[in-house]
Amino acid sequence: MAHPLRLLVFVFLVVHASPLPLSTYDDSMCSESFRCGDVDIAYPFFLSNATQVSPDYTSNYSCGYTDLKIFCEGEGNAMAPILHLGGDRYTIVNISYDKHTFILGDTDVLRGNNCPRVSHDVSLGQAWLGYTDSLSSLAFFFDCYDAGEVLPPDLKDHQINCTGFSGDGVSFVFVAGYEERNVSQKYDLAGHCNHSFVVPVHEDPLLGSGQQLMLPAEYGGVLKKGFELEWNQGAEQVCNLCEQSDGRCSYSENKQFLGCLCTGGKVGVQDCNGGGATPASAEPSSSKFS
Repeated sequence: MAHPLRLLVFVFLVVHASPLPLSTYDDSMCSESFRCGDVDIAYPFFLSNATQVSPDYTSNYSCGYTDLKIFCEGEGNAMAPILHLGGDRYTIVNISYDKHTFILGDTDVLRGNNCPRVSHDVSLGQAWLGYTDSLSSLAFFFDCYDAGEVLPPDLKDHQINCTGFSGDGVSFVFVAGYEERNVSQKYDLAGHCNHSFVVPVHEDPLLGSGQQLMLPAEYGGVLKKGFELEWNQGAEQVCNLCEQSDGRCSYSENKQFLGCLCTGGKVGVQDCNGGGATPASAEPSSSKFS
């Protein structure tokens, strides 16, 4: 028979393993919308400082989807909305709330010269986010071939040699796909280059009158156009009910649904119409793109 004290500890851990639902919130914290740079930010996006510790909860609650936290950075004309993906910084260029899509670009690339050097892949592990059908990709191979090594003629058409590009050795860019795989395998670019990255881009800049733009000369312009993501509305049924009642879904930092934020600082258990059971603490369902 289990010791009574051990049983009590077990019950305590089970009860407190999931966050408690909210009972009230500060509605002045969750603004309907705000302007950051040239972009209007509204739910399900929310400002990074629009999170707060509830009296009945031990961690922050959000005013929107956890993955859509915006850091409004800079001053004056330099102000811009920043979104973090996998620890990397991206600038939101435009949001289409009707289509549930937004365009963003690598912040360092957007602020750099016309020959930017990317430094990471894109990490898209968020539950709410996925790529749209506009997706294409560029594959980069940086700092390749030591001095004295002969550069294969097939690679010269892909060599980055524009003014302002920095790096050791030679570097290449391809439209990711069949040709890129064949060339990189043929010449073992992974073995000849110190760094390689594949980054998403919008396919439109790569198409002009049915012809590809001139790469590598125009790769910087393609990167600066950014790429498009979409968010899945109401990843949980309980969030759907909340949004249908004109409420806003609130989540914990680890993506657990806490309640439906309604007008006047009121919190619905699952909607703003007064119905529903205790909010589920399960993580939102995975995106179809992940």
